Amino acid sequence: MGAFRLAGALWLMAGFTCAGLLIFVFVGENLEDLGVLLRDPALPALVLSGTIMALLTGGLLISRPGPGVVRWSSIVGVAWLIGFGSLVLAGLDGPEPGPLLSSSLITGLGVAGALVAYSSRRAGRVR
Repeated sequence: MGAFRLAGALWLMAGFTCAGLLIFVFVGENLEDLGVLLRDPALPALVLSGTIMALLTGGLLISRPGPGVVRWSSIVGVAWLIGFGSLVLAGLDGPEPGPLLSSSLITGLGVAGALVAYSSRRAGRVR
């Protein structure tokens, strides 16, 4: 049961990191003109959906660990790697380390949460 709590905690950390990024960077830096978020909505939408999915997955892994939740965590983990991993790769060309660092942190936390949940299931801790 402890491994599922660890996986849930990793997902929750990823969700809170996404939420912080959304609130403090996307909204906080654009308070004068929030319309900029609507003119280029792809990245804020990715971060908002990442926040929701990570918090939901983490909460379920902690409160109701089971094969269905582990499967859900794996599916979200693959989508997470594609979505946020592509941001890491795109950030490699950028001159500023901030976006690369935050994208790497978010990607690592989500993928680690999915891998911990998956490996716990593979070890037979949940049937």
